[in-house]
Amino acid sequence: MIYSRVPTLNDGFMQQSQGCLYYAGFERDENDDQDVRLLVYILEDYNSKEWILKHSIETSHLFGGRHDVDIEEDFCWIAIHPECNLIFFTLGWDRTFMFYDMDRRQLKEICNLENVNPPYLPYVPLYEELQSLHK
Repeated sequence: MIYSRVPTLNDGFMQQSQGCLYYAGFERDENDDQDVRLLVYILEDYNSKEWILKHSIETSHLFGGRHDVDIEEDFCWIAIHPECNLIFFTLGWDRTFMFYDMDRRQLKEICNLENVNPPYLPYVPLYEELQSLHK
């Protein structure tokens, strides 16, 4: 079990990716309630128990200048890609399935999930050798 001091974020989401533990969430500016940032921390060395800020972006930049996004109502985490710096989520009343590329700082729309209800479960490949193939 890992005992680390996790940064305090609103609506936090934790998942393993690229051999590290990722923790993503939102933080409101103390001086401006409209200024909200997406923050992504990583725990690279479990022994050090030190969370490192990997990425930060204002939600107004993330969502194309929109300031009307209500994180608590309109945003739903789905997954952090296990092999690259992508975050998958739904946004809005129509549940638009999107991903954010942290390396390119780009948001891409995948499809509309309006008629699909959560939970959204990410695909996780299973790499296991079957004994029946070795006979």
